[in-house]
Amino acid sequence: MKKSLLILLVLILALMVAAPIPVLAQDDNPPTGSTITGDQIVIGNTFRLASGDTLDGSMLIIGGTATTANGSEINGDLVLIGGTLGIDGSVNGDIVSIGGAVNLGDSAIINGNLSMLGANLQRSSGAVINGTIEEESPNFIGEEAANQRMRWIPFSDWRDPLRGLLTTIFEALAMGVLAVLVGLLLPHNVKNIAANVVCEPLVSGGIGLLTIIVAPIMLLLLAITIILIPVSLVAFIALGLALLLGFIAVGYEVGQRLATLFKTTWHPSISAGVGTLLLSLVTGIAGLIPCVGWVIGFIVGIVGLGAVITSRVGSEKYVKKLYQAVIQPEAEVTPIDPIESPAPPTPTEPPTPLENQE
Repeated sequence: MKKSLLILLVLILALMVAAPIPVLAQDDNPPTGSTITGDQIVIGNTFRLASGDTLDGSMLIIGGTATTANGSEINGDLVLIGGTLGIDGSVNGDIVSIGGAVNLGDSAIINGNLSMLGANLQRSSGAVINGTIEEESPNFIGEEAANQRMRWIPFSDWRDPLRGLLTTIFEALAMGVLAVLVGLLLPHNVKNIAANVVCEPLVSGGIGLLTIIVAPIMLLLLAITIILIPVSLVAFIALGLALLLGFIAVGYEVGQRLATLFKTTWHPSISAGVGTLLLSLVTGIAGLIPCVGWVIGFIVGIVGLGAVITSRVGSEKYVKKLYQAVIQPEAEVTPIDPIESPAPPTPTEPPTPLENQE
């Protein structure tokens, strides 16, 4: 099980973030009897390993479909996240399924362990599994989550690191999808908020920290009176949405930096989705570190919240106007002295007539 988790983490972080990906999604089937070398990633697409084909590497399936025919062979681990996996050949490795469906046919041979987390396993009577089967429902999303302290609180006690890691992955995927929707609906707002984060992170962080400190006190005072309880609830929801929007704006900036790194241009929704996914993974995995892991997510949250406030929910670039008023003041108009006209010539005495000189 530990080996499977290591493969899961390496495939998601290394293959999706930095390393060149051999195959992102495969439409055409490889030639019969061929050997595919290297790890494979199938995202929202279809992969099929025909009879006689061999895959020397691991495979990650996210929202896609992967099938192997009778006589095929996979020498590696399989990780399924929200997709469908149909096995009729042999697999020399572990299978980890998170929220997907695994179908084992009559000729399936699994030389490894099966770890099913909230997934559906359909096993034919002829399927052979030379390992253990671990099936577990995602209780960390249900009742047991209420008995555990939240991960971002300092000195939290995580009794099950596996559950924390899987929760982080689910949250990151959900945040990435939500960021894509926000990038499609509010692209200009996200850009303005991200501009405030980049231009003035200290101001945004200070305003966000002040809001986090003052807002709960104000909401508590509003909730004291029965009449203002609905107002406090609405304000609490608005504060949560502002935190979420600020986090997505920071993720958008991360996506923009990645696009610049790869010398390409992405749509705001793509930048927001990819950047928020990576930012959620980093902050979530860092949050698993005891005592200090929550600091990264907290800093990102308050900076994003402050940028949302200073930009008036992304309606304008507050920082740009501030810079124009403070750093680039209007040039002082110096009055130009009028050019003095030359003085009129001094009149001279008229010449004396000749008769007067005699």
